[in-house]
Amino acid sequence: MAFKLSTKCRYGTRAIVEIAKGYGKVPVKRKDIAKSQRISESYLENILISLKNNGMIDTIRGAQGGYMLKKPPSAIVLFDVVQALEGSLAPVECLERQSACNRIPHCSTRNLWKNLMDAQKKVLQSVTLQNLIDGEKTEEVNFCI
Repeated sequence: MAFKLSTKCRYGTRAIVEIAKGYGKVPVKRKDIAKSQRISESYLENILISLKNNGMIDTIRGAQGGYMLKKPPSAIVLFDVVQALEGSLAPVECLERQSACNRIPHCSTRNLWKNLMDAQKKVLQSVTLQNLIDGEKTEEVNFCI
């Protein structure tokens, strides 16, 4: 189903929140993320590569190394994380490429799919990593990723 987030996205969001908790402190080690989030290190490695390739985290090498956010947790919205891990949120191809469908001028469902995509985007753009960290501390997180 098009509206279900992948395991990579769910685990990646949990991993980047774990990294965000260490912002401004020491780098967070992959093994520590894997242990606290119960994600295999090999699967986590692929997720971290995606986050790094999308400019969200940096890798610090060496014995004291690990992963760090490139920006403060308050400056990273979930939309960017989900897009980095999941790709487009468009439920239908024609929302990304008009050339994908010749029925656009008289399509009765295209606006529905656009509204769905816009609603997802609005929600994900309204939540920062800092919001998730703060909600976790006060138990105000109303959803599980």
